[in-house]
Amino acid sequence: MNDRGFGKRIVQELPRWQKEGWVSVEGSQAILADVSARQPKMAWASSLALAGALLLGVGVITWFAAHWNEMSKLMKLVLIFIALTGSHVAYGLCLTRAALPKLAQGMALLSVLFFGAAIMLVGQIYHIDAHFPDGIALWAAGGLLTAWLLNSQPAMVASLALAALWTWNEQFDFRVMNWPLLGYMILAAVPLYRHDWKLAARGWGGLLILWMIGWHAQPWIGEVWASHAHIRLFALQVLGLAGCWALALASEHPFARAVRADFLLAVLIGAFVFTFPDFALRHAKPASDLAPWLAALVGAAAIYAAGIISLVRASELAAVRLRIGIALAVVFALLLAFEVIVPRSSSMPALFWNAIFLGALYWVGDLGIRHGDRAMVNRAFTGFFIWLLARYFDTFWSLMDRALFFMVGGVLLLAGGGWLEGRRRALLRDIESGRQP
Repeated sequence: MNDRGFGKRIVQELPRWQKEGWVSVEGSQAILADVSARQPKMAWASSLALAGALLLGVGVITWFAAHWNEMSKLMKLVLIFIALTGSHVAYGLCLTRAALPKLAQGMALLSVLFFGAAIMLVGQIYHIDAHFPDGIALWAAGGLLTAWLLNSQPAMVASLALAALWTWNEQFDFRVMNWPLLGYMILAAVPLYRHDWKLAARGWGGLLILWMIGWHAQPWIGEVWASHAHIRLFALQVLGLAGCWALALASEHPFARAVRADFLLAVLIGAFVFTFPDFALRHAKPASDLAPWLAALVGAAAIYAAGIISLVRASELAAVRLRIGIALAVVFALLLAFEVIVPRSSSMPALFWNAIFLGALYWVGDLGIRHGDRAMVNRAFTGFFIWLLARYFDTFWSLMDRALFFMVGGVLLLAGGGWLEGRRRALLRDIESGRQP
């Protein structure tokens, strides 16, 4: 349950607890005061400070560009040094003398922007001819160092955005595998593990998924989706991400709680892709050298097994529900292993994938209800609605007249959508009130 939902429920329950004699009047007031103090406030001051930092950074860079040819080389270097030093001094003054922590975060973000401008300007001054993404990588590293030293989430978010731009250029434009990003992500995980930075943690999870998608753009894997190698790689990635999601779900650390939402979404999308009958069938080819794929399968399966074991140990579900979850997890892993080892020769595997996808949606929704996690419930209902829509188009598009197809589909979707929305809201109300469905 999120902080706002928790606070709302406490406010609702305290009168009853006080009436039952479980909590005194003074205790109720103290609890309400503590909950109110912990509630997230509207961060207008923070937003204005960050927007101001962005505008100032863009203004300085624009001024440099407009007057670049009029300045000597020494003046350019001095101005770059003054801009970088000034942003760090302003950060220190805002944090210590003026006691303005929100504005200090804006200064930290400004220093990251100035550092990037300094990289580009110095490269232009000395006519440095280098691989373009290397400059972005250096900029991202500077942002990471700034976030680490100044304890700044805005600087970390900026660094992660730059790292995403870096890996996009390397893997999608230059089609070079960006292995150094792994080192960056390990270093970035250290401050994220120490601080409760939800936005930055979500960015870290998204960056990892982007990097994994970039594998499919590499020339050593063949043309995009032109061979079964892509299917094998995709199946291994889904299996590994499923293990990472299970590990994150079993942990109560803020970093784990933040990234598991992205991992779950990626796993559900991956499983949904395999539900299409023609997805892997049209790319099926005779098996080549299976040895490296089997080795990779063992590694991904190890991550997956570790995640499932951790999740089972941390679970408080009843024995029956836990056994259902374990059975779904085993079948899910076996289907992915089958996709890696044996190319599809028919649409039969898609039937099993549709069944396991629906089972996974049910289990995720049930788990979300019992953990009071609204996001998991919403993902389960959204996934079920998208699955219904996809199967409707797959099954009936060629079986009836186009006008009748759309009319029948419209009626079914309106009725089904209304029922699903009503059921979803009822379940969310049960979560808010603490009742188990």
